[in-house]
Amino acid sequence: MDEEIADDVEKYGYSLLNVSDARPPFRYSVGLMKTYDHPELIVFGLDSDNSYYLFDKLIQKLATGIKYNEPGIVEIEIDGTKHRIGLRRVHETQQQVYLGFAMGFCRRIGRWGELEAMQVFWPDSNGLFPFEAGCELDVFQQQPRIDLELTPREIRKFERRYGGG
Repeated sequence: MDEEIADDVEKYGYSLLNVSDARPPFRYSVGLMKTYDHPELIVFGLDSDNSYYLFDKLIQKLATGIKYNEPGIVEIEIDGTKHRIGLRRVHETQQQVYLGFAMGFCRRIGRWGELEAMQVFWPDSNGLFPFEAGCELDVFQQQPRIDLELTPREIRKFERRYGGG
């Protein structure tokens, strides 16, 4: 898998990994740091097609020099329709849980410990994001807040379950 990712980054500038067997499913990028000097991106709870279209649009914008590296809410256009997305920086304690291949790619290119990533959020039917009070419960549950630090207990639990540290 590491070789496939490296080949994709060499050929296309990035690789997208779809983790469809997780609950909730998620997709994340690998290679944006190398190609665009931009944090990797991760989004939860969208089906494969929607997450692909979202990433495709965001990466097209990166190629023009637009950056999504600060927390906030921005508007993007997909197929003529404007959509609001929220952005939050992934906390470093969450990286090993969700961004393993991105961490490996950083090691591969000599940037050990330098991984940066932004979580992309989509709003509920009222336009609220999971980081805002009043967000609909089902939307909140589909988008874990990986911008928040894991507790030492959560880190130990992860390390016991998957090894590492």
